[in-house]
Amino acid sequence: MADQRITGTSIRLDGVVKRYRGQEKPAVERLDLDIEAGDIVAFVGPSGCGKTTTLKMINRLIEPTEGRILIGDRDVTDENPDRLRQSIGYVIQSGGLFPHWSVAKNVGAIPRVLGWSRAKIAERTEYLLELVGLDPGTYADRLPRDMSGGQQQRVGVARALAADPPVLLMDEPFGAVDPLTRVRLQDSLLSIQQELGKTIVLVTHDFQEATKLGDKVLILSEGGRIEQYATPSEILANPATPFVEEFVGSGATLAQLTLTRVRDVDYEQVVTASVGENAEEVAARARAAGHDWIVVVDGRGRPRAWPTLAEIATKPQISDYIDARLPVVSESSTLNDALDSMLAASQGGVLVTDGRGVMRGALRIDTVMAVIRAHTAEVRSDDEEPSYISHEEDHHQEGS
Repeated sequence: MADQRITGTSIRLDGVVKRYRGQEKPAVERLDLDIEAGDIVAFVGPSGCGKTTTLKMINRLIEPTEGRILIGDRDVTDENPDRLRQSIGYVIQSGGLFPHWSVAKNVGAIPRVLGWSRAKIAERTEYLLELVGLDPGTYADRLPRDMSGGQQQRVGVARALAADPPVLLMDEPFGAVDPLTRVRLQDSLLSIQQELGKTIVLVTHDFQEATKLGDKVLILSEGGRIEQYATPSEILANPATPFVEEFVGSGATLAQLTLTRVRDVDYEQVVTASVGENAEEVAARARAAGHDWIVVVDGRGRPRAWPTLAEIATKPQISDYIDARLPVVSESSTLNDALDSMLAASQGGVLVTDGRGVMRGALRIDTVMAVIRAHTAEVRSDDEEPSYISHEEDHHQEGS
């Protein structure tokens, strides 16, 4: 992240314990954890491991029984909890929007509480809606009920970022949407993070999502015990305990595909055309490039359709048609995402866009399959002996 602007701040949990009255065992026994500024850290583990409890203790929706929580140099354990939450972004499943407020009013909720001027709130709202991929002119005045689940979740992210907080907490943020929308929301989050450099803590039950999004992954077992806290590649290559090896389990091979991004492999250039262009001239450009298809883009360079030359030859001009099943992934998508998109659309490839949805190229299935074969061969060659270390050596693991 050397070339990334970081606006987030570090988080430290120092001996944090949570006990609930009437329960014999603590929900979180004793947690010591350091999260670096600008990192995305994904909390993952089985039900009852304390991941959501730990997340909510950071903004004190749940009060810790013991220990200290530091955000940057501030010990926030005894701060006014309402003021603390106003300085931390928080995203829950389904967005958690106020149903009778417009999108713009939802996004501006915290800035209004903080006393921002109307002009500043309007400017910030427009910027954030653009950032999460929603046209302000189209969506600012809509009510949540008039939007899809994925669009509502994007508004939830925009609202959480409205007051420019250094820390963003996300509790199963993409769990209530369909798989395709989930992938697009994940990609959107990675794009936003590349631009803003916040410190993001995310709870998920999906290990593949954790390895895709997390700069580091925290694997917890019952009682909030740290089993491993490391980068996704370190966890997959060297699970620290038998618990981690079993938890990762048979998903390790697929998870390896989440370590390779679309931007890391070769994808081909495409010939684009705008609505209204002369079809014969566009076809000539495509043939000169050796293609029998083109990509129709809108005024911002975002893909709308992927017709063949035979299809565009039926009309003198490129027509305005939106293909709702267009297979599109971003450069930050994983190869696993790309393969899923191809299979869902019954296509032999996908279109590749940048973080703002602008066309960058096309990725073919044979490229993805070549990487899968290479990963499979590597896993087979390394699959000779257990790679976990003993519990006695746990104290050498980072963060434990």
